[in-house]
Amino acid sequence: METPLQRVEILRREVADFKQRLSELPPGAWGQPSACAGWTVAEVMGHLAGQDFAPRVSRGIAGDYSPPPGSPPVSQHDEDAFAQAIFERAFATREREGMELAATLLRRLDETVAVFAGVPADGWDALCYWPPGPEPARVMLDMRISELSMHAWDIFSGLDPEYRLSPPAVAVLIDTVPRAVRRAFRPDPGLTEPLRFRFDLTDPAAASYDLIFSREGAVLEKAATEQPAAVTFRCNGETYVMVMYGRLEPAAALAAGQLTYRGVAALAESFGSRFVGG
Repeated sequence: METPLQRVEILRREVADFKQRLSELPPGAWGQPSACAGWTVAEVMGHLAGQDFAPRVSRGIAGDYSPPPGSPPVSQHDEDAFAQAIFERAFATREREGMELAATLLRRLDETVAVFAGVPADGWDALCYWPPGPEPARVMLDMRISELSMHAWDIFSGLDPEYRLSPPAVAVLIDTVPRAVRRAFRPDPGLTEPLRFRFDLTDPAAASYDLIFSREGAVLEKAATEQPAAVTFRCNGETYVMVMYGRLEPAAALAAGQLTYRGVAALAESFGSRFVGG
């Protein structure tokens, strides 16, 4: 795993690539549907522009992880309300910024790179405000890389069928999948005992993870090889993050051979129906 400073460089490269591609968007592209369900390209831009990573990290490394003005306290966090607020803020930001949307987004991205580049060596464990609960600055960095790289795919893949996530971004996204799982899946009251799905990854490095469903919700952890899995999927890292972030339907990945499995066929083939949204 890279050091925080190495990941700052990943963020810097992802931002530079994003800015270049954004400058090359053809006229009318802003109004086209993105790969993020329910959002146009402009609304994805609004989502990215409306995120306030930089001030949260600045406050955190200064020792303040209390809710900023207008933000809910952690004790009042509700996952569905959180997702709805994210959705609504994307539209509100797009509407408010109008023709200045791109300039605002680029400024926010530059500010974020500058803030993370300025985190002191002893500041990466400083807690920063995040609605579900405070997160260290190093986790906020991974979240920013993941958000940008995945939403870059949402914007540019529809315009360039050959667009792919960069290998460094895939490595970061793999580390942030446990966070995506919390929002993508919900408790299953119908389960009488935990249900385990295993993912064996072939690259960027061989790794195995268990996604475990229960009445309480879903968790992702390093594979417990002594525990049998009902289904074991096998795929590369990019397919894994695309599935777990809801950009690739498991059934489509299975049909295309991007995802293979062994185990209970009915569970493997219905896996996608468990996804609620991320």
